Amino acid sequence: MRRKTGEQCSMSAMNIFDFWQRFDHRDENTHPDDEAVLAELQAAYSTDFDMTFPPGPYFGPLKTAKIVLCYANPSADQPSVKAVSKQNHHDTLLRQLSGEEDYPYQIGGWDTWFRRVANSLFAGDDKLASRTVAIANLIPYASKNMDNVEAIANCLPSVWAMQDHLRHNLIPRAKRGEILLVMCRSSHLWGLRTSHGSENIIINDVRSGYTTEIKKIVSKFLAMNNFNLTKSIKPQV
Repeated sequence: MRRKTGEQCSMSAMNIFDFWQRFDHRDENTHPDDEAVLAELQAAYSTDFDMTFPPGPYFGPLKTAKIVLCYANPSADQPSVKAVSKQNHHDTLLRQLSGEEDYPYQIGGWDTWFRRVANSLFAGDDKLASRTVAIANLIPYASKNMDNVEAIANCLPSVWAMQDHLRHNLIPRAKRGEILLVMCRSSHLWGLRTSHGSENIIINDVRSGYTTEIKKIVSKFLAMNNFNLTKSIKPQV
């Protein structure tokens, strides 16, 4: 459903979940606040967004996750493209917008990537990882790479909403020791490049995977929160 001009809501007046509840999946795969901006920007920039994907501002139980991994945007690789063409997978991804669903690691494209996370941080326990970890994407729209997207990253209202969630929800919760917040990609666009003096805010400086130090920090955090990693560590995928 399209809203009239001037009907856009204040970012500070709602949380990220309220913001995405206003997305109408029967319409295009674009948040209504982003539509006009994207139309204007795409006339000047090659954004490379694949709008056959439902928006993915977060995957996994962002409302309750103990570990939040922050990335740039979803990847539109070939397995993912094939997966979203199936209605049941498309519907599963739309349900992720509740912020209450486990990470959908059974879906092609989402499976191989997430198993690397589970292998690295959860001793290969996919199920435990899926209900403990949430992925927060700065930009909700999938693309083949981030290069063409970076120029417009901070222009979208959906990005402002996610940055607001980072500043007013995730960072304070990390400082209180409630969650472990790991900046995995594009920390300069997120606006968070330091730990703010908190041992629970981690800047991951490697392009792929996680440093040995971060793995130790995650392991310690999980132990402190009574998670028992009983599986043996699988080989890295």
